[in-house]
Amino acid sequence: MHPRIRTRTRIAAALVSTAATVIALTGCSGGSGTTGDDKATITFQEQFSDAETAQFTKQLAEFEKQHPNITVKLIRDNDASYYDKLTTQIAAGQGPDIARVEPPRASQFIAAGWVQPLGDAGGSAKDYFPASLKSVTKDGQLYGVPVDVSALALYYRTDLFKAAGIDAPPATWDEFEADAKTLTKGDVHGVGLFGGWGGFEFYPWLWQSGAEVVNSDQTKAVFDSPAAVKALTLWADLQKTAMPKGMAAATEDDLKGPFISGKLAMLTSGPWMLPSLKSAGIDGKWAVAPLPEGEQAATVLGGLDLVVLKNSKHADAAKTFVKWLMQDSTQKTWASALGYLPVKTSLYSDPAFKDDSSIATFSTVLQQAKTRPTVAAAGDIDTALGAAVQSALSGSKTPQRALDDAVAASNKALK
Repeated sequence: MHPRIRTRTRIAAALVSTAATVIALTGCSGGSGTTGDDKATITFQEQFSDAETAQFTKQLAEFEKQHPNITVKLIRDNDASYYDKLTTQIAAGQGPDIARVEPPRASQFIAAGWVQPLGDAGGSAKDYFPASLKSVTKDGQLYGVPVDVSALALYYRTDLFKAAGIDAPPATWDEFEADAKTLTKGDVHGVGLFGGWGGFEFYPWLWQSGAEVVNSDQTKAVFDSPAAVKALTLWADLQKTAMPKGMAAATEDDLKGPFISGKLAMLTSGPWMLPSLKSAGIDGKWAVAPLPEGEQAATVLGGLDLVVLKNSKHADAAKTFVKWLMQDSTQKTWASALGYLPVKTSLYSDPAFKDDSSIATFSTVLQQAKTRPTVAAAGDIDTALGAAVQSALSGSKTPQRALDDAVAASNKALK
């Protein structure tokens, strides 16, 4: 499964621990372990990159003098078994006070009773994009907050479009397919759509076709419908006519270079692509647009959520941390320093972001975002869907057969 898309290109294969990072926070409202002269140490388990760790530490250092009674110990765990270890800890009554997790995991943890409601620490629901709260809301209460938001959009080479006589990015599937074929010439390919990230890249097209992943009560997989087959057929046809060979096993890393060098006219990616393109020396030759529409507009929500776990012995201190983290000033500094999208809607009108046309486009894209299934078998469904995409792109199965097999595997997991 590819729930955290930006992470795939940066997570190391081995566990890294930076438990020595100790930071003081402000805003403590009192409570367990934080009253009077008492000191509370809370643990924050996450999967930061080196740049994120450096920026996080830098931002929090200013609070040390203001509130020395709360310290935060970062536990950086970039191992592939992150969630296996985390769930084992929680089930044993242990684990960190705070965890940074994928939205499907947040939903599962909340349903299992492993997460505490945040009260007013997370702010108001109106502060965030609606889709970003679906995984962390229960009975009208916030049990978590999005700390990273992303969604897939269309990146395109404006110079190649202009040379081909195309004056705007494709707005519909028909335009998209036609443009991809027109832009394919010589060693230049019109588009790259890949299967190496499981089903993640395909979700938007599935939804755009009018298909759904599971039925309304989330008990049965239904992505073998005629609409879903139409979406996968579009991908399979483009592999034959307008995409580089081998897209079944390819990832974004295989396409970024050709896009930068002008050998690929279009690809789908998220906001994590922006910093590298802005520093690639191709200013004025690329732009971002919403994905072309099928029966409807849709894209897939990515990102990460923050939750306070039920086993926390310093819940008040942990919620104080969350409240500080989600205030506008903290989020503005974080997003602008790292080149990320703001998670709070109010920041898109801030001068630091509103004049960036790419970020403005992503604010529209995020309004179209949908979340992947949040059922316990979500990982199995994503794996099955990813296998279907790979089979169709490689030509080993027809789109219909690939989706039929994937639905059968998904329903077995759901039972």
